[in-house]
Amino acid sequence: MDYSQRLKWIENVLQAESRGLQQLNSADRNRELPSPAETTLNLPLKHISLFRPEHYEAGYAYPLVIWLHPDCGSEHDLHTVMPEISIRNYLGLSFRAPAIDPEAPDNGYRWPDSHLFIQLFLSQVEQTVEELKKVFHIHEDRIYLAGKGTGCSVATRLLLQSENLFAGAALLDGQFSKHDFSQLENRSLKGKRVLLDPNHAQSPLSTQRLMRLWKTTGADVQLPPPTQLEGRNLLRALDYWIMEGISTAKLA
Repeated sequence: MDYSQRLKWIENVLQAESRGLQQLNSADRNRELPSPAETTLNLPLKHISLFRPEHYEAGYAYPLVIWLHPDCGSEHDLHTVMPEISIRNYLGLSFRAPAIDPEAPDNGYRWPDSHLFIQLFLSQVEQTVEELKKVFHIHEDRIYLAGKGTGCSVATRLLLQSENLFAGAALLDGQFSKHDFSQLENRSLKGKRVLLDPNHAQSPLSTQRLMRLWKTTGADVQLPPPTQLEGRNLLRALDYWIMEGISTAKLA
């Protein structure tokens, strides 16, 4: 699906939701989305994928999962990943990594190990989320990063760079760079949540070291329950982790 097709797809979704909105009561009408004629989307990146949950309800503010694929993957992985997390609980968004191996271009896309790239990419992610809010009802306090492999390195840097946009990050089968925490000074992530998979064989940092680094920022760091680790059912663990955070927020 190319860029123009993506915009058309979003427009079609909006038209379908607009028809459904006619059945909402007057209280819900305050949350109505603008009509397609009034909506202009200016997405800063072309290669993105979107996941719309089953039985999407425009009156409900959905958590957003931003999936960062591992090396050799692409943004299209989102449509395999999200159903394994939940088909109803979340909106999903994924971006294509910008680099390829010139000697093996068919092996998918790779993330650059660059702070300059992260700064630019963060700005593009922020712009994309703002544009999608024109079409989808996204809960501003429940935008989570979720990475696998080298996507965890990117998620780590994005979370450390942004103090406001993200509620936290789930880091699964992580591959981390020794540069990921090089700009840790004066970073405060109090109130942010991190789900850390202890099985990350291709990382120079131990689980204990990673947990200490995250805790120095004030983040709430958790490991998946042993039962989920044994079955490597980490995508379901991500679902439980996000929903636990929502339940805790409601109790508070």
